[in-house]
Amino acid sequence: MRRSTRFQDEDDESYDSYVTYRPLSRLPTPPPCWKDSSADFCHAVEGEQLKPSLLGPATHLVNLIPVGASLATPSVPLVQAILTRASLPLETIALAVCILDSLDSKFALNWRLSCPLQPPTTPTSPSPTTLSYSKRHTLPATPPSESSSLHIDCINPILIVLAALAISVKFVEDPALSSTYFITKFGNHMWTSDQLNATERCVMENLNYRIMPLYSEDLLAEAMVDMQLAARPLPPRRSPMAPSSGLSRQHEVQAQPQTTPSWARCHGSSASVSVSSGLQY
Repeated sequence: MRRSTRFQDEDDESYDSYVTYRPLSRLPTPPPCWKDSSADFCHAVEGEQLKPSLLGPATHLVNLIPVGASLATPSVPLVQAILTRASLPLETIALAVCILDSLDSKFALNWRLSCPLQPPTTPTSPSPTTLSYSKRHTLPATPPSESSSLHIDCINPILIVLAALAISVKFVEDPALSSTYFITKFGNHMWTSDQLNATERCVMENLNYRIMPLYSEDLLAEAMVDMQLAARPLPPRRSPMAPSSGLSRQHEVQAQPQTTPSWARCHGSSASVSVSSGLQY
């Protein structure tokens, strides 16, 4: 049974597109993430009461994440949930804003190369020692979460915000707090302690281990103002106003060329002759 011409044309087009395809770059395509970002968001925010007053600080913190750090899109409600769990003073959040605002362009590449890639282990996942082997020479099955987490873009970039908050809390309140405390209370086990420690180290190295110059009244006050402004919605765009009838009529009058009357064109030469003759007498 012969296929119709329409299906044959579609096959030809798909074959041509396959043959002429060229990759966008020479870089390898990153594998799928070990966990969907939307699943992370639902797991972290579902069932939590977010404080509306923290929307501005969360938005401003997300906007200060270095652009080249990750291809994943950061979530403002996720940062708002972290701030809600932390219950930090605005001064401490403002210091985290100053920390993120002081990072230069070298931080993104350093963080991408230094941050560990292993995902947080779930309590329900079996350990390799408890796996049963059906054959003697059979290798243990690798959990899918560990085999697919091979790229830095699989890590949620909100980890950078969490590291800035952890550094701010340690500097202002208690330097003895461990990374497990921030991962558990602030991050809701979305990251590992090794990932947070590596991110904090990248931030501190980028700032040359100098936090005291950022802890000034002027910088903190400016950061608080920016956090308040970030919560305001953008003003609606104004539609272009049409010109009024009076203005349009005035433009039409100005645009019309000034024409010489017909009687002036006809009698212009005679009038000039009569005037000149009158002057002679």
